[in-house]
Amino acid sequence: MTISELGSLGEVVGAFGLIATLVFLAMEMRLKRQSEDNGDLEQVQVRVLELQLGAAENPELSKVLSKWNKLTGGIFLPLPPHVNHATLQDIFDEEELTTLNYYHFASAMNYELMLTKWERGAIPEESMKAYDALQEGTANYLVALDVGVIPRRLRERYLTANG
Repeated sequence: MTISELGSLGEVVGAFGLIATLVFLAMEMRLKRQSEDNGDLEQVQVRVLELQLGAAENPELSKVLSKWNKLTGGIFLPLPPHVNHATLQDIFDEEELTTLNYYHFASAMNYELMLTKWERGAIPEESMKAYDALQEGTANYLVALDVGVIPRRLRERYLTANG
């Protein structure tokens, strides 16, 4: 085998090595992106758990949320169709309504963050479908509580005709 033949063989081996390296890098990038996506969803889930834990540790908030849950029939369930702001004013005093406003608005802002991450592709559609009922319920809670400010993405996805 001559030197030029060995050189040609080296070029072929080098080309295969380059292709293998590119395939490896593409796989690594894909795995890194999946890991980042999972981290984004995990971050939102941790915030929801922190909010729920804070509610459980605060006796006053826990009492108001227990009253709310009796109205809805359980945790994270939709409001009955007959419930509106006037109904809520009859059931809850002003302080309790303010507490509910803050609590549900905090949840809504967390869901707004989740929708932002979903829009940029960081949270898969199948994960979003699992949270749709919960997020729509929160949007409807804000309407019934007459909060006045509903985060844009939450409003567009769950409260508009095209959502």
